[in-house]
Amino acid sequence: MKTDPTPPALLAVGTFVVDYHKVLDHYPEERSYARVIRERVSNGGAPLNLLIDLAKLGVDFELHAAGKVGRDLDGQLVLEACRKHGIHTEQLQAVEGASTGYTDVFTVESTGRHTCFHSCGIGDSFARRDVKLRAIKPRMLFLGSLGALGRMDRHNPEFGRKGATQLVRDAHKQGIISVIELAPIDQQTGIKDYAETLAHADYLILSDRLAESMLGMSLYAEGQFDVDLARMAAKRFLDCGLRRAVVIQSGAGAIQLDADGGLHEQSGILLPSSQRVGSAGSDHAFCAGYIEGLFKAKSVEHCLMQGIAVARACRSHLTPSEGIPSLEECMERVRQAVST
Repeated sequence: MKTDPTPPALLAVGTFVVDYHKVLDHYPEERSYARVIRERVSNGGAPLNLLIDLAKLGVDFELHAAGKVGRDLDGQLVLEACRKHGIHTEQLQAVEGASTGYTDVFTVESTGRHTCFHSCGIGDSFARRDVKLRAIKPRMLFLGSLGALGRMDRHNPEFGRKGATQLVRDAHKQGIISVIELAPIDQQTGIKDYAETLAHADYLILSDRLAESMLGMSLYAEGQFDVDLARMAAKRFLDCGLRRAVVIQSGAGAIQLDADGGLHEQSGILLPSSQRVGSAGSDHAFCAGYIEGLFKAKSVEHCLMQGIAVARACRSHLTPSEGIPSLEECMERVRQAVST
């Protein structure tokens, strides 16, 4: 009996950047001041955060990166972070004379809430032709963040569609499961701006606040995350033609709406405010926990709980990945929180 010599792999594609974190005493109004209390530098961007998070969780499948950085100090930081965590970088290009993208992340100390200012750098030129799916033959493709991919988000006359759309179409033809993370820089955009790509993807993961912003509706009733409202929101994204499911997550819970109408829900376990340091990267941490379960064919409810548990751990640190322990430890912390 023949066996496939290629080990199972996940390929994460998109925006690889460096985050510059600044903790403020308060968030200022325009033309005023705030005090910077402390600073940190870390990995940033959905695919890089996801890959590092998965490595820290202790996954047993290969992790591959595809994107562009500059051949500069920030690009070196990205590449070294990948090497440290065993992430394959054959398709992570370092371009001479170019600048690596970065995000300035301002976090208010008293709330842990953050605001981002993003520079795309060389990542803006990343295109469909830069991704070689057949060279890796991944089981799963993660694309993030849709709406912040520069050239990949734009119409490509060579294909007659957006580069991101062509990528997920090609993935589907090769039997690769595609997971899209949506976090557009221009938050005035709506579902119609991404419908073309979503129509060819398998899964979409997005946050409650982004769903609210794009749909102009609240997912909360009397201050509580409302499953029925979240289901209505997920249905509107699902109507784009997604093949399998939409996942909407928040610190207060998560839901998955399947293409056949099946609804799955999982309540969140909030991190106590005394332990909450930041929120940067918590969306990507959720993706990491969820995707590990999806990759291993675990139940939907378990996937959602893993996502919630990893995102909860992420909020204990200012940076996207440093607060994340093994998956076993993330789940144990949740179990202890429930039992107390």
